[in-house]
Amino acid sequence: MLLSIYREFELAATNDVVAPKPLVSILIPSLVEEFEGAITIWVMHMPIIHFSSKDKLQESGCLKINETTEIPFECARLSVPLDYKRPNNGLRAIIPIIKYPAEKDVPYKGSILINPGGPGGLGSEIVYDVPTARQIRSNIIGPGWDILGFDPRGIGYSVPYGSCDIIPYSVEPERQNATTLFQEPSKLRSRRRATKLPPNNDEVSYGILIPDDPPSWKPQAYQTAFQFNTACQEYVSQYNQAGPHMNTVVVATDMLSIGKALARERNQPEDTTLVNFYGISYGTLLGQYFATLYPNNVGRFLLDGVVDADTWISHSDVNTTVTHVDKAWSLFFSSCFNAGPERCSFYTARNSSGTGKVPVTRNSHSLRDRFNTITSRLNATKYELEGKEYAPVVSSILITLKLLIFNSIYRAHETWPHLSDFFVAAEPILVPNPAEWDLEALQTAFFELQMKMGVTTYAPVTTIPESFTQVSCTDARDIRGVEITPAEEQAWKLASRVGGVSKLGARIQCSQWQIRPSWEWYGPVGGATKTPILFAGTLLDPITPFENSEKARKLFKGAKMFYVDEIAHTAFLTRNTCAFRHALAYFQNGTLPDHNNRCKKEIQPFF
Repeated sequence: MLLSIYREFELAATNDVVAPKPLVSILIPSLVEEFEGAITIWVMHMPIIHFSSKDKLQESGCLKINETTEIPFECARLSVPLDYKRPNNGLRAIIPIIKYPAEKDVPYKGSILINPGGPGGLGSEIVYDVPTARQIRSNIIGPGWDILGFDPRGIGYSVPYGSCDIIPYSVEPERQNATTLFQEPSKLRSRRRATKLPPNNDEVSYGILIPDDPPSWKPQAYQTAFQFNTACQEYVSQYNQAGPHMNTVVVATDMLSIGKALARERNQPEDTTLVNFYGISYGTLLGQYFATLYPNNVGRFLLDGVVDADTWISHSDVNTTVTHVDKAWSLFFSSCFNAGPERCSFYTARNSSGTGKVPVTRNSHSLRDRFNTITSRLNATKYELEGKEYAPVVSSILITLKLLIFNSIYRAHETWPHLSDFFVAAEPILVPNPAEWDLEALQTAFFELQMKMGVTTYAPVTTIPESFTQVSCTDARDIRGVEITPAEEQAWKLASRVGGVSKLGARIQCSQWQIRPSWEWYGPVGGATKTPILFAGTLLDPITPFENSEKARKLFKGAKMFYVDEIAHTAFLTRNTCAFRHALAYFQNGTLPDHNNRCKKEIQPFF
């Protein structure tokens, strides 16, 4: 889950991951014709797909990727009730689905749905991205399964669409409202509710110096949240729009609808159909909701990088999200030292005095001390209180650096060499006096780092940055107008100097979020499922601690878990062969791990 209170940084992180263009032209709706209670959807480059009154899904081949590689993808969209609590009111949502079919020369096992996380990640894109889909098939799922990616409510290519126009021109009027079986979609005019603008009103962890954000961060965060909410009130707040229907309980029920549609297609009983699912990060929350609500329909569920449902719902996740971030980051320096100058550029570099002398690196503490010297010059609080004109620049650099460090832990073995190069470039620039900084050179260094990390850091492809707030705030209990307390702020800073404030920003967003879900559901999760669930995690995960996996295992009867002793977000991203063996054994044979559920470290950062 990529978290940030600063929308411009979220946009930068999102824009670094470019969605494959062909799928956009394939899945954007162009025409909906209605007759005799059925919907026929015409989609560019796709065959006509019919949804009967029972929402029967018919799939056909839809795309050739290029001239040399033909991928037998099958594309479809399923019409479901906009509101499952009022299924007969004629309003419909459309769920896009893309299938990577099973091999034809092996025994067929069935279909597995996949959600890549977020919330806001596109299941359609993770399947459409051929290298990723093939890795998932070979390393996680194995042969014989259809892999189905789908886009959750309001996200990606679903209808209605959840864009609040945060990215200019991202609103698509033709799919901003729900469809209907009986009449043209009603163009309800959004009404802005009166929302009051809130009044303005130990820096070392594991030996690492991370300065506080300046006092202005909080009023700026409230201002951003207010503006964000106002925009979403305009575009997605009405009943026939996406906002009230984007929470996880609705998407979990969409998964059941997909499973039933597939059963009808195969002339199998739909009420007893078993849904198989691979959920990553936020997808684990989706899996837990489904397993709680529809336990008799649970097939093989692998949930990797587990979100704690209880604290997600109660806005109390200070101990279930960023608790391992600072410890994980502290290992950057020992990893660099162990790698040596041949592999880690920060091991030896010109110092910030500008003399060109190479500092002596006696141990990992020497590297940590150099990092602390860099961050000590980002004392945005001091400069802001002194009224220095460069205070906003220092603040922006500090916030950006903290975000990039946080994101790097998602896949440390790939991103830390890039951060090492950045520190080499930034160290001579960040001299004691900020007025003397070469901001153009620093901006170039940041840009190069973001470009490199945008390619390698795990972050689900999202079409709009607002999805996280739209889903998380409607999943959780109503805290409109509830401001953060000094004790709450301090707790988050103690949880992580690097990542705590970003989570506070998410909490502030929800305090200003006015849209409440049509179907409210607040757990608790747990129960006895038809098929035992397999949970997975990593020892030092920046956002979903492995302890969440152990807790979830105890909530679902017969469930098992394994974890990988590495720094990464989710076991899949570690590329750990032990983790892959557990996943393949589960999906291929239903085999669960025994008491020996720890996968030893196989990959070191910088190697």
